[in-house]
Amino acid sequence: MSDSPIFANIGNSKEEIDVRLSYRIVQLFSEGLYASPNKAVEELVANSFDAGATNVAVFLPLDFHAQGAAIAVVDDGEGMDASGLKQHWLIGKSLKREIHDLPRGRQQIGKFGIGKLATYVLASRLTHVSKKDGRYFSTSMDFRDVDNRGDDEVEPETPIKIALRELTEADAVKALLSWTSTAAFKSCGLSLFGANAADSWTFAILSELKDKVFEIQQGVLEWVLRTALPLRDDFAIFQNGVKLQPSKAEKGRIKRWVLGKDIKALPKPAPADLELSEDKDQAPTSETRFGLTHKDLGRITGYVEAYKDLLTGKSDKLGRSHGFFVYVLGRLINVSDGHFGIRPDELRHGTFGRIRVVIRMDGLDNYLQSDRERIREGPVLVDAQNILRALFNFVRPTLEQADADEEPGVRLARKLAGSPGSLTRRPIVEIARAVFEGKIRSRYVSVPVAATKSEQADLLTALERRAEVPEQFVGGIDFAYDATTDDGIAVYDVVSGRLRINGLHPFVGAFFDEFTSKTTGLPLEVFAMAEVLLESHLFQAGLTQNQIDDAMTARDQLLRFTAQESGRRTALVIANALRNARNDENRLEIEVVEAFRSLGFDAVRIGKKGKPDGVAKAHLSPDANRHPRRYAVSLEAKSKQKDGTKLKTKTFGVSTIVRQRDDFHCDHAVVVAPGFDHTSGKESALAKEIRADREGTAANGSPRTITAVHIDDLARLVQLRPVKRLGLLKIREMFQNCSLPEQCKEWVDCVEKTQVATPPYAKIIDAIHQLQGTTRHEPVEYIELRNELRHATPPISFPDLDELIELCKGMAQMAPTAFVATGGTVELDQSPQNVLAAIESATKAHYNENS
Repeated sequence: MSDSPIFANIGNSKEEIDVRLSYRIVQLFSEGLYASPNKAVEELVANSFDAGATNVAVFLPLDFHAQGAAIAVVDDGEGMDASGLKQHWLIGKSLKREIHDLPRGRQQIGKFGIGKLATYVLASRLTHVSKKDGRYFSTSMDFRDVDNRGDDEVEPETPIKIALRELTEADAVKALLSWTSTAAFKSCGLSLFGANAADSWTFAILSELKDKVFEIQQGVLEWVLRTALPLRDDFAIFQNGVKLQPSKAEKGRIKRWVLGKDIKALPKPAPADLELSEDKDQAPTSETRFGLTHKDLGRITGYVEAYKDLLTGKSDKLGRSHGFFVYVLGRLINVSDGHFGIRPDELRHGTFGRIRVVIRMDGLDNYLQSDRERIREGPVLVDAQNILRALFNFVRPTLEQADADEEPGVRLARKLAGSPGSLTRRPIVEIARAVFEGKIRSRYVSVPVAATKSEQADLLTALERRAEVPEQFVGGIDFAYDATTDDGIAVYDVVSGRLRINGLHPFVGAFFDEFTSKTTGLPLEVFAMAEVLLESHLFQAGLTQNQIDDAMTARDQLLRFTAQESGRRTALVIANALRNARNDENRLEIEVVEAFRSLGFDAVRIGKKGKPDGVAKAHLSPDANRHPRRYAVSLEAKSKQKDGTKLKTKTFGVSTIVRQRDDFHCDHAVVVAPGFDHTSGKESALAKEIRADREGTAANGSPRTITAVHIDDLARLVQLRPVKRLGLLKIREMFQNCSLPEQCKEWVDCVEKTQVATPPYAKIIDAIHQLQGTTRHEPVEYIELRNELRHATPPISFPDLDELIELCKGMAQMAPTAFVATGGTVELDQSPQNVLAAIESATKAHYNENS
């Protein structure tokens, strides 16, 4: 064993401390709890916080391999005398939680008395030199004494004895000179000796370092400490002489207001008798120069800060960074109650978690109870709380405006920057690499697979660099309308770094209003990025291509089904809602999309400027000759505030409808309105423009159509669809053959008069019930259902599978809470008897409505 360093044995040994520490307990607590070397240093910083330090400095050696290299952590906290050092070396027990007069009013972190064992993973020796009440003491634990014992007991029979030393000031100066003489130490502003020395302090030294220290990276340790650091005016961390800013400070402070200077009047419910005050004896830059005066609370000073992101997180264990901080005579009186007794439901968390209100109300000293933390109930407490409520109300509009002004891509990049790269960036880098190597196909991460090997390497290098700068990982957000409704909800482009959200995905369309609403505030961009990351995480978890595809397909189907069934209304309810929306522009857009969804289309609302109100797609299989039968329809809803008002041809905008239809690669365009500027049987301007479009597109070999339909006729069609068994091919006949509202009315009249044999509802329901069985509990595929019906008595044949699919979707419209039909499967949610009763009830309701 090497000779002990000077700081470990200087001074007079006064007595010995018994440390009951075994090799077994060190292994259990140190290597298990603090496997990361960074976490071990962080534990020492937490101890400094518990000691009430306002400053803590961490010093790392320039070279961990150098002889005598050591790590030091110094703080200006309460310090430890002989008794304190004895208590410090009680293993498995901490008195911190039993302290009644908490250092600086801080809630204590340490609970089990095992924090000092964190240092075992880094060093063979841990030395403490501490000052308290003008005296200097030290202890030095050589962990090799524990290693040499090799005992397996958790509680050893014989203790290890370490010397408790008392030092003179000269001894302490000599012991710590290697650090206190450096420029890094001096730049911290800490003074340990002399006239301006701190009243108390502690210097922890980790020496005779172990190999684990070579895992320490200064940049990573800095990040760990900055993340652990709360936004507090009374706590600062230095690393090698550089003051670390809390990571929360980088969450983007929007603005800072000084009470009485920037905030001269408070909104309700602040007391009406507040007056401005200014102490001209203080420096102009002092935040306490300005303030407000209250008849009972006296002078009130402080400031308010607003931040882009929530100030909650990992550092909360050292103390919260958000909410109200109320100081009385320099002491924080609401350590754990950031709401200051105000009900949390009064202060919306999305706003409250992003503000800091630091207020000095010395006048509350006269109203504090004996514990010096609670305030006596009464009008003074109410006034103090109302001042805080008013400050919250003052800052809230600024936050709301900042949210409204911020680009979604910037917001997403900022949110991702606050999350670990292992969760948000590295998975995408790795799946992109795997795609280039041909190990996987990705549906949610777009890479140019045709790139050369050299180009692929350059792209990966650029992606790696972008991942190292979190704020740049997402270059922006685009809503893509050139995708299809079959595509996933979003794609991350590794070349541009942009997130492309599929504007035609049913889930995006169904909940777009909720995503963009200030009331609900659902972050669409975060949700979309989470879907992209899910695929990458599944790949990292080692799943096969088929397993990943199955999981992502099931997830996407869930989103689609949630969108399609978010209302789960019957055809009659949807038809009536459509009629009732004729005078409400926004509502009519929604109900037109819902109407087409009810007709069996995969419909999604868009409703953006320069784009159609919606797009509806008919997913049909090819015909017997393999000719495609799929088609798409652009949707436009034109409401009128007054009944009887007709839609002018100019407002109809045939040229705009044509452009939107063609931009979205649709075969047909439908315009729905309560009335049109067109007289039946006459060659109106509207009729001429629509006919010209039909003839022009047909002549070009790519026939397209525009159909103008009255709200009431579309509503009737919605009602008729399930009872008349209208499929998407049949409905297409209206788009192909009808241009004007009277033609649509005639077509719907014809459908209504058509006699349709009652479908074999009971047989279909029983077949689904049999296939689901009592143990399967899975949806039934349509091919399975068709085969099962072929074996019924008598057999029921569906040569065209689409006919069966359309029939099942119609049944789902009549019994939406009992019968579920998607594009690929069907299932019962209730007993066959209940499903059949619901369908029969819906059929009767239709005929009663039209009788």
